[in-house]
Amino acid sequence: MLVLVVHQTNWNPFLLCCLSSVCKKTRAITNRILWREFCLSRAPKMVTELLVGSKDGRIDGGWQALGKLFLYCPGCFHARSDTYYPMHPVAGHFAPKTRFSCTSGRSFLIPSCRMDVLYVSDPCEHTNEPEDVGLFRGVFKGFHNSETKKLLVARGLQYEESEVCPFCKARVWSMGRSGMIPRSASTRLAAYDDNVEYLICLNGHLYGRCALLHLSDSDACENG
Repeated sequence: MLVLVVHQTNWNPFLLCCLSSVCKKTRAITNRILWREFCLSRAPKMVTELLVGSKDGRIDGGWQALGKLFLYCPGCFHARSDTYYPMHPVAGHFAPKTRFSCTSGRSFLIPSCRMDVLYVSDPCEHTNEPEDVGLFRGVFKGFHNSETKKLLVARGLQYEESEVCPFCKARVWSMGRSGMIPRSASTRLAAYDDNVEYLICLNGHLYGRCALLHLSDSDACENG
């Protein structure tokens, strides 16, 4: 019955949140079934790819976390990992329309890890000082078996002390501190080379920020 009701609302995420707060039973149904259907309705090809090889139709971090990743730009606050450039804090916000691409995701992987499948969003642009900030997020397919995780573990990189994943609350690694951010990431983001940082959690969720290249008036005229 719940599936039929929520389907009629086009898997409204606000209704899913309300159902999760009713009782333990509806929370369990919502997290296990309704959020999965929400994710499939929003990005069917992407979610189908993420499910390949998964056990019992489950996904790392849970369906609610993936749904939140689809809908929520987590903002950015000055923390231990934010050492690349000064910036003003950016509050998290609802972002219902975001494009994710595994082609873009390849640009965020060093050459030895490009057999991994990573979906990354287009940057969410925010006016800031001294440069505008682009915030992006993404998710790995089968992160527990990925070359990226194997390399992070092999390098003995410590988790960030002051941060957890904004989508699933798992511990995170800083890719900047690991030295695993390729220059192709800044090219894809149209950002300054040394001003890109992203973090990856134990469940394969990625989130990050960059200082966007300043577009001069002459550049704007040429592009227009």
